[in-house]
Amino acid sequence: MIEQPHYIPDRSDIVWLDFEPQKDKEVGKYRPALILSSKAYAQQTGLVICCPISSSIRGALSEVPVSGLDKPSVVASSIVQTLSWREHKVKFILTADKACFSAVLQRLLPFAWVQ
Repeated sequence: MIEQPHYIPDRSDIVWLDFEPQKDKEVGKYRPALILSSKAYAQQTGLVICCPISSSIRGALSEVPVSGLDKPSVVASSIVQTLSWREHKVKFILTADKACFSAVLQRLLPFAWVQ
């Protein structure tokens, strides 16, 4: 993998992130993730808001297929995490297509409107 010393994660990027240490049933290990937050947020806070990506496809309504990775994979849109992108060893993979990113947001919006 190519070194990316000046890379700052941006919205729609698919990146490698180290999800260790995991807590309880959280996703663990070094795996791809879809970045939901902006580059400005990453620069200002040192954090990213993201959803992990898995090659374990179960067919849940919250799963969004993602293309361009080595294996068939899905974004786990029901799992939203905030992590330090520097401490969790971020590395750029590719940019998600607009349809994938929009589908993830559509699955997240109902959570935002729960009263």
